[in-house]
Amino acid sequence: MRKLNTIIYGVFGVLALVYGLGALIRPQAIVPEAGQFPISHLVREQGALGVFLGLMSVWCIFNEDRRTAVHYFLTLFAFLLAAIHWLDFFSGHLSWRSPLYNSVPFLILLLMALVNRVAARI
Repeated sequence: MRKLNTIIYGVFGVLALVYGLGALIRPQAIVPEAGQFPISHLVREQGALGVFLGLMSVWCIFNEDRRTAVHYFLTLFAFLLAAIHWLDFFSGHLSWRSPLYNSVPFLILLLMALVNRVAARI
């Protein structure tokens, strides 16, 4: 289980770091309308969050015995992100793909928490 956790945290961390750094360096690559000030500022702030999430995921790799709280906070963040996309989908602003692929990190983190909890009892 430890190796699978390491792989998942590593993939999640790398993706979050790449997204975050991309949003910080070139916000227009993430959101084409980010050439204007308020939007570019918000996309860069979102990029900073991506860097933080990536670093926290990497931290979980090296601190398995102390990662429980961080894992639950990452799961909560992933849930909130998925919920935002589902609400925007039901409001008619997004296609069905957006909430689906934004729900994947939440489902993976939730499944990891459940499997690790069961494994700890055995």
